[in-house]
Amino acid sequence: MDVKYIINKVQLYQARNSALCNHDKARYFFFQYYKEFSQLLKTHIDNRPVIDMVSEEHKAKTHRDALEVCKMGVLDVRVIQKDPKIFLSYLTSLSGCDISLMAKLVIHFQLFGGTILELGTEEHHNKYFPDIKSMKIVGGFGMTEMGHGSNVRQIETVAEYDHNTKEFIINSPTRSSTKFWIGNMAKYGTHIVLFCRLIYKGEDKGVHGIITQIRDLDSRKVLAGIEIGDCGPKIGWNGIDNAWIRFTNYRVPKENLLNRFANISDSGEYTCQLSTPGKLFQVTISQLVFGRLLYICGPIKALVVTLRTGLTYAFNRRQFGEKGKKEDLIINYPSHYQALLPMLSHLVAFEFARDSIIERLLEPKTTDERLDETNSTISGVKALVNEYTMIYLNKLRTFCGGNGVSSYNLFGYYRNEMDIFQTAEGDGAVLYQQLSKFLLSEYKKWYKKEGVTGYIIKEVQTFLATSNPMYTHTRSIPYILSNEFHHHAFLYRFERVRSTVIEKLSHSKSKKMTFLQSWNDSLLYVIEMAKAYSHLYILEQSHLAIRRCQDPSTRNLLNDLIKLYALSNIEHDFAFFRNCNFLSSGKALAISDAIKELCIGIKPYALQIINSDYNVLIDPLLNIPLANLDGDYINHMADRVGVPKANL
Repeated sequence: MDVKYIINKVQLYQARNSALCNHDKARYFFFQYYKEFSQLLKTHIDNRPVIDMVSEEHKAKTHRDALEVCKMGVLDVRVIQKDPKIFLSYLTSLSGCDISLMAKLVIHFQLFGGTILELGTEEHHNKYFPDIKSMKIVGGFGMTEMGHGSNVRQIETVAEYDHNTKEFIINSPTRSSTKFWIGNMAKYGTHIVLFCRLIYKGEDKGVHGIITQIRDLDSRKVLAGIEIGDCGPKIGWNGIDNAWIRFTNYRVPKENLLNRFANISDSGEYTCQLSTPGKLFQVTISQLVFGRLLYICGPIKALVVTLRTGLTYAFNRRQFGEKGKKEDLIINYPSHYQALLPMLSHLVAFEFARDSIIERLLEPKTTDERLDETNSTISGVKALVNEYTMIYLNKLRTFCGGNGVSSYNLFGYYRNEMDIFQTAEGDGAVLYQQLSKFLLSEYKKWYKKEGVTGYIIKEVQTFLATSNPMYTHTRSIPYILSNEFHHHAFLYRFERVRSTVIEKLSHSKSKKMTFLQSWNDSLLYVIEMAKAYSHLYILEQSHLAIRRCQDPSTRNLLNDLIKLYALSNIEHDFAFFRNCNFLSSGKALAISDAIKELCIGIKPYALQIINSDYNVLIDPLLNIPLANLDGDYINHMADRVGVPKANL
């Protein structure tokens, strides 16, 4: 496959970051907000990842650095409301810092401050936002309990309204109701948005948010009625002081209720503006949606850093070769380039999906149905991106051999930090189920009219029948490389798995199972359905992004990268496609050949592609020995660990 690409770094960067670039103020946002804030970070704090520091010292450093960042006066909760893209630009600046610092600021500004912004009134905003901006108060997000994380509806902490004193009396009635993993709270936190069950005249009104003070602002002592402690050693985020918190008859004034949608009046009447408790619940936990977007962005940035390290090393490390000749670069071994380059293609596809989600999440006006679709899609993509990131981080470490074990090259650092992302803001298995429930909503409409048989015959089987000789046996390279074939394969997989889920649920119902029993009985297929849809969504958004790219040479390169993403994904799932008779054995072999040819064509340009994001997303102060631009990893590793220069 004789391919020559023309690399335009500016066009490639803009295509890979369209959500922050493709609008009128793109250059101003990038060069002004990003560059200026990045420079402030460099001059005010040591913002490099922390790889060798005891936990208590790390927590203290993180807190000091966060205070210094707040002194810059740049971060402000109202920026989230004014233009969320500016807020995302700031987070991009923080992506080269220690993850604990970024996490602390996200918890404080986005989770704590953002929840007050969305659920509170102007009175709350005016009272708390100035102190949040300066970090006079340190905020946390008090949702997770020892007994409940993803199942927020069943949290046990209660806040009973006292009509006589116009206060909430907060209690942790069981050991399992102990708030757990509450970031920023064990040592330095002063306030949390506490999620609890509001009890009004003996009636449980469901989950509400209440601003709850934890420590005295002057003495920083824990207030009476509150017990608090540290959650102990962690595998990552060791600069975050995660806390467990318990309440015993702790009183909070009525005005601390975040009452934009649900309120208790001065006369003691409870009212809710939303039509159902379910809608109130969805609004109450709305900040998790934006948080899930951040948990898509973070792993993608980690992949940029580590994949760049892996590729740079592969293009400079020599190992074995013909006798009497120079050793071969390890990038030239198929075992290397046919693993690294599909990772690069997945990275670009994930970036396209991320940008589409940013645009959808920030749509100014949207229907409830559109919002449900967006929230569900975010859940699936978040779970998928994090799952693949962890797989790739482990592979990248091994591809750098013993040098990958060194903490200085940050594979272990990112592996530990990103591992937490897999369950933060929702465990992957739960998020996949959320997406699947939405994807079955179309079935529900059909079920009311014609039942499961009618749905499958009219909506699914006609499509599935396209597994005919043309699709099964056409082995020509042009067809195998076509976007039409890739989209058909991804769509077929999704519809096939969805039809299987529907049939299994229907069969379970005929066996008199409850819905929960039938759902759990089909759970593995339910999760596979969500994964299949997430890959389909990523592919479709990638095709749309490529069509929007104005530069022909960049568009050609991106198109081939996404072809590689699609084909490597199909190859990874050969068992499914062969078992369903979608692919013949000959076609499967042809796909593997096409993957190899795409990798060979892209390989000479891999460093240019990954480095198109280098100057803007990866701070050179990371000082990764294997990733230095000059490729001299031996001297950089030697200098880092103190190996003396040779005297001979």
